[in-house]
Amino acid sequence: MDATGVGRAVLELLRQRGLKPVAITITGGDEVTHGDTLRVPKRELVGSLQVALQAERLRIAAELLLRPVLVAELRDFRLKVNPLTAHDSWNAREGQHDDIVLAVAVALWHAEREARRSRQNAGSWPVIQY
Repeated sequence: MDATGVGRAVLELLRQRGLKPVAITITGGDEVTHGDTLRVPKRELVGSLQVALQAERLRIAAELLLRPVLVAELRDFRLKVNPLTAHDSWNAREGQHDDIVLAVAVALWHAEREARRSRQNAGSWPVIQY
């Protein structure tokens, strides 16, 4: 689950109820770090999502209730590079949302990370459908 911002309070509520969600804090950093949550750079989450979509390993089911919202958010999601610092940032266009895109990116990144861990030998990646 996304434990960034208000997600932190939700994480604590879930933990108080005895659940143990995988908590990911989205950062602007350069590497994945471990602590009480996994701290994952947004560029890594977005990169996983891009690759999965381009390789057609991620398909969006026509029956998915929030499909139109997800598709709209994907269309509005953009890379911005600051010309002075060369710092990159991934966000929805101003006034638009990216909550569903980031939720899918977090889930996909974690699923692929676990798939890499569990694969014995090199093989094909599973197709992930939402």
